[in-house]
Amino acid sequence: MKFEMKNILFALLFSISQLFVYAQHQPLFKNGDKVAFVGNSITNNGEFHNNIFLYYATRFPKEKIEFYNCGISGDVASGMLKRLESDVFIHQPNWTVLIVGMNDVRRTLYSAESSSKPNVVQERTKALDLYKKNTDDLVKALAAKTKVILQKPTIYDQTVVLDKPNDFGVNDALGKCAEMVQKLSVKYGTGLVDYFTIMNSVNTKVQQSNPSATIIGPDRVHPGTPGHLLMAYQFLKSTNAPKYVAKMVIENSQSSINRKSENCLVSNLKWSSNEISFSCLENSLPFPVKETAAEALNWVPFYEDLNQEVLQINALKAGNYELSIDGEHMATYNSAELSKGINLSLIKTTPQYKQALNVLKLCTEMRGAESVLRSLKFVEIIHLSDLKNTQDTAIVRQFLNERLKKLESSPNYNYHVKQFNGYFVNKTKQTDLEQKIKRIRQQIYQVNLPLVHQYKLKFKS
Repeated sequence: MKFEMKNILFALLFSISQLFVYAQHQPLFKNGDKVAFVGNSITNNGEFHNNIFLYYATRFPKEKIEFYNCGISGDVASGMLKRLESDVFIHQPNWTVLIVGMNDVRRTLYSAESSSKPNVVQERTKALDLYKKNTDDLVKALAAKTKVILQKPTIYDQTVVLDKPNDFGVNDALGKCAEMVQKLSVKYGTGLVDYFTIMNSVNTKVQQSNPSATIIGPDRVHPGTPGHLLMAYQFLKSTNAPKYVAKMVIENSQSSINRKSENCLVSNLKWSSNEISFSCLENSLPFPVKETAAEALNWVPFYEDLNQEVLQINALKAGNYELSIDGEHMATYNSAELSKGINLSLIKTTPQYKQALNVLKLCTEMRGAESVLRSLKFVEIIHLSDLKNTQDTAIVRQFLNERLKKLESSPNYNYHVKQFNGYFVNKTKQTDLEQKIKRIRQQIYQVNLPLVHQYKLKFKS
């Protein structure tokens, strides 16, 4: 009876410890959630929220969520209001994530030519007042139907030394937009992500050593791939995303291992003076960082804050140990390093990292399909909303050709030519693309499930 009660007590304590571990790893977006990212071209690009989705798909592999790209290039708050029903609420999201401001400030008001005009200050103030009103209306509409996360605008790089003309003052205007967003977040009780502060801070540090460096692209407006990883980092940090992929604390006591470890289950421990082996099922996969985004790792502590896959071995005898996973050599560490804990997510040859790369590949493929669909939406919302008959290809083509004639002197003329041509190529593929995205989502939640791996540490010297 004593032995039975002892086992029951152990099981109860283990269950409580596991509940605490899992509580530390609760996601903001949970199984079944639909999240619509609403915004302008930076949202339309899709990379930052594709990174966020990748984090969720690897960190919470059983939480099946859906992200929807609801960004339109060049859009402003009033435009987003007009398309809420047809482009956002049509997905039936229970979360919406909003960024707006980059176009609302009317950047052309800050050009060298405009800055010399007599009424320019009043026009700039008018643009900000309109932004305040329209964004308030927009947030109110979103909050009536969904849980809302507001994002402060990203920066306009007016300090980098580039050949690109500098509309100096735009970033200051965006700072005022950021202050308004802060107040709206309080007013409507929303979540809040501050890109503006961290991007200004990082950009300033980068330019201290190289005035021509920027975390934004060469147009001063659109972040590149590293900038989008920075945005994902800030979003995840601001929404209390857990840092641990898993924490494996191994010592010569099976019971204490799972009490001290986090987000994993260790079993089959074998411990001798020259060799330690065990099995481990982690509940998550490491986040795979794209090589094209790696520059961002110099800007923020991404691995330290969000990608900790820790292996810690306590009470080892002094010396060097060879680590293998599933029979494959990974690296050699000394006992001090192992006692402190090593971050396995930095090793890109582990079987779990290779598995995560498969998830990344699918996420990238999904983003590509979404990009084509968003280009179709751009043409339909910005250019075809006034055309009654959009079913007749000949009528649509004639209508868009007339539009192009009006855009011949626009700096965005070539962009529109590309978008209009793409519309006729891809419109007939729309249903197939939508089905493709659904299939990829299903695939992601099949290939992202963690597997049991066999660990071995052999004493070398």
